[in-house]
Amino acid sequence: MRDDYFAIWKRIREHAPVYDAGEGVFLVTEWDLVNSALRNPILRAGSGVSAAFGQDSPVESVVRNWLMSLNGDEHRLARGLVSRVFSPRSLAQLEPIIRQTARTLIRPFIETANQRPADFVAAVASKLPSEVVRNLFAIDALEWATHVEPLFLGETVHRHDGFAAVQGLTPYFQDKIQQSRGQRTGGIVDMLSSADKQNECLSEAEVIANSVLIVTAAIDTTAGLIANTLVELMENSGAISRVQADAALISGAVDESLRHCPSAPSSTRRTPVDFELGGVRIPAGSDLFFSFTAANRDPKMFADPDIYDIDRDASALLTFGGGAHFCLGAGLARMEARVVFEELFVAGCGFALEEPIRWRANNPVVRAPERLMVSCAAIST
Repeated sequence: MRDDYFAIWKRIREHAPVYDAGEGVFLVTEWDLVNSALRNPILRAGSGVSAAFGQDSPVESVVRNWLMSLNGDEHRLARGLVSRVFSPRSLAQLEPIIRQTARTLIRPFIETANQRPADFVAAVASKLPSEVVRNLFAIDALEWATHVEPLFLGETVHRHDGFAAVQGLTPYFQDKIQQSRGQRTGGIVDMLSSADKQNECLSEAEVIANSVLIVTAAIDTTAGLIANTLVELMENSGAISRVQADAALISGAVDESLRHCPSAPSSTRRTPVDFELGGVRIPAGSDLFFSFTAANRDPKMFADPDIYDIDRDASALLTFGGGAHFCLGAGLARMEARVVFEELFVAGCGFALEEPIRWRANNPVVRAPERLMVSCAAIST
């Protein structure tokens, strides 16, 4: 939430690329060290998410069973089942749905923002991934609006309550799975509940946990990517003018946003044995906290890293992780953000931020605006 967030990580990286933060936690901030550790098969899945929420929190048992927390055969089975949702063919089939949804959301947003400041996060950035995930799960729109959307968009969600979404989704998917036993729904739950080629299946707890993971990760981090990208562009008038004039530059702008201001700014691993990284001896049982924020701005990898540059080759960004736990939803997130800005800039509007940004406090592992009050006006030619 802090305004000096990037400066803090820069100081940590310059002070000690592998920093002993105490209590068995080591902060890793240089690009090459983060990159190599993410891909090191010795390391185990981290407990960073559950630790961020609190090890004894009501959501800990769910977090322990989802994809990011699994290792070995359990992880390979779960990842194999989940990956089918994000195959290139599946994404190609989704793009028309994403584009139509974006148009439906952007039209009223533009109309409102032409008259008075409108919240881009609530109107577009959060709504779009929510609707995409609803389609992936093949859940009725009214049911989704009643049981799921309020956990992410509702006024009843306390801005400091990090448990709300996971806590609310868990009983919802428990009931849904029990009610649909023996019936096909045509959505992700079917895929997660089915056997793989070796006739192995996830447990019901793992199906529930990974359903919760897909919803929370796909909505929160993608909403953050979309909102952060608009912030970056509004703060760089030359960049937004070029992107508005040439849609081919949008993908580069999205990737540079992923590098420069990642909405999912960290990942973790656990050391099962004594481990050395960057010349630092790390005892077995320690937690490695990888700061993508710091690694993505490492001057050894990116020239002028603190500058947002849409012409940069940002392909080395680490925001989606790496190795066995590379983010399965990377392609979908990029597609959603690209389509949003393709449709947003068709309107021919200039955008302006109307109030200081307040960064989210209700999710300790996401860096994104809580809201984004934006006005727009026709661009004079």
